[in-house]
Amino acid sequence: MGAARCIWDDIYGYAEIKHQAKLLANNDVDILIIGETGTGKRLFAEAIHNGSSRKGKPFVTIEIPSIPTHLFESELFGHKRGAFTDAREDKVGLIESANSGTVFIDEIGDLPLDCQVKLLRVIEEKAIRRVGENAERKIEVRFIFATNKDLWRCVSGGSFREDLLFRISKHILEIPPLRKRQVDLPEIAEKIWQRIINSNGQYPCSKNILSFPVNSFTREELNILLGYHFPGNVRQLEGLLERVFLLWPSSSFNKARLEIIKAEIESEKNRWAKNKSPDTLNPSDNNFIRLFNLMTQEGRSFWEVVHKSYLKHEISREDLKKIIRLGLEKSGWSFKGLLPLFNIREGEYKKFLNFLQGQRIKIRELINI
Repeated sequence: MGAARCIWDDIYGYAEIKHQAKLLANNDVDILIIGETGTGKRLFAEAIHNGSSRKGKPFVTIEIPSIPTHLFESELFGHKRGAFTDAREDKVGLIESANSGTVFIDEIGDLPLDCQVKLLRVIEEKAIRRVGENAERKIEVRFIFATNKDLWRCVSGGSFREDLLFRISKHILEIPPLRKRQVDLPEIAEKIWQRIINSNGQYPCSKNILSFPVNSFTREELNILLGYHFPGNVRQLEGLLERVFLLWPSSSFNKARLEIIKAEIESEKNRWAKNKSPDTLNPSDNNFIRLFNLMTQEGRSFWEVVHKSYLKHEISREDLKKIIRLGLEKSGWSFKGLLPLFNIREGEYKKFLNFLQGQRIKIRELINI
């Protein structure tokens, strides 16, 4: 359960994603929201509900991982008294309790296979049958699903039903990770910082910060934030800024906020780097595949992973070419298309091209690998 508190103004940046979400909200269709952990899938679900004709109606959240498989039907569809040993009274299921409103099913990719067919029937027929009852009860709800998994890969692996995926993926809202939306990061950071200040109260007046932009960030501070890929996305950025807010005044403002931000980012890097370095990976894997996955799956940058390994002679020129070719295949054979894939900043494009030119790497040569 849970109320929908978020509105469009609570989602910072992502202008074109919000525009798409507003169109979907107005059309009252079921939606599948895709995005990594921490990208704000629930916020979008709540804003869609509040921006639709169902605003003010029930908004019920169903977190799939929190429901034991043997209780799935009872929790979602309800049950009749005496239907099973512990059914001491009639129970309204979560979906029925959302009637006329929205059902937000979070982490749909974790739904057990034997439960998927039951949910598919409810979605298609808009009717539920309580456990222990024969009669069906019609429901009028909108479904919003969310996942951080590649459901198409799950279908190929046999852990997700193809027919259910077809049904829930008619309208998809994909939220990109923060590392691929660096243009939005300054606005997001500023808005989060403002919200933290508004929630906790302004800093007390101090002679150490009288001429400092307390309510915003300096260009140098933003550049430090932009230099980190934030694998935990907006949620991780928010946690970091909350710690900065607490740590800065504890030093009586004698320590520069910039230094605190730097220290917190280094701490984050160390925490996320555990078991993520190339040295800890399976040595039986191909080097170039390992490094490619570090960039595309873990959010590490080309400079941190591939460039550094190449300069240290840990990978060969052939490995480097294979990495570039694999990226080009996924980016439409465009060197510029490699920037978001390899987590390279826009301002580093010329540096990237110069590096490739220095290694005599050309698209024509890569096609024949």
